[in-house]
Amino acid sequence: MHSLILAADSGGGISGGLGINLWAFVSQLVSFIIVFVILWRLLLPVLLRTMQNRQNLIREGVENADRAKRDLAEANERSEQILAEARRQSQETIERAARVALQEANRIREEARAQAEQISQQQIARIQQEANRARAELSRMVVNLSIDAAGKVISRSVDNNDNRRLVEEFVTASSETRER
Repeated sequence: MHSLILAADSGGGISGGLGINLWAFVSQLVSFIIVFVILWRLLLPVLLRTMQNRQNLIREGVENADRAKRDLAEANERSEQILAEARRQSQETIERAARVALQEANRIREEARAQAEQISQQQIARIQQEANRARAELSRMVVNLSIDAAGKVISRSVDNNDNRRLVEEFVTASSETRER
């Protein structure tokens, strides 16, 4: 307040009463405008260019982040598709292996069945051979017994070959009758 009073006493009017030196104010205003124009011409374009570069850099960063998100989503989708395809192929392989195993098991069963049938046929043939041999042996024994019995019963002398032929005819005729 003390300075206002002194300024008012000097009597310089409105500007003098407020303690403002008009020439100093005008010179400072001109200096400010000159500095402002120089900064406007030199510093503002650099500042705007820097701000534009930063804005572009930020925009590129956001675009890169969005692109990376899309790429990651696509990669995840592709990996899911690859996994699904791998699962499908593994399932097909398992099913194919099961079919092959079933076919192999059936083939082995058929082979075993065929071998069993072959062995059975061989055994039947062997049994039939044994039966035929036993029948032939039995027939021979019956013929010999019949010849001996006929020789004792018949007092007349029949040649041994005739006896054998007669008995064999009898046994053959009786065998044929039994088989029918």
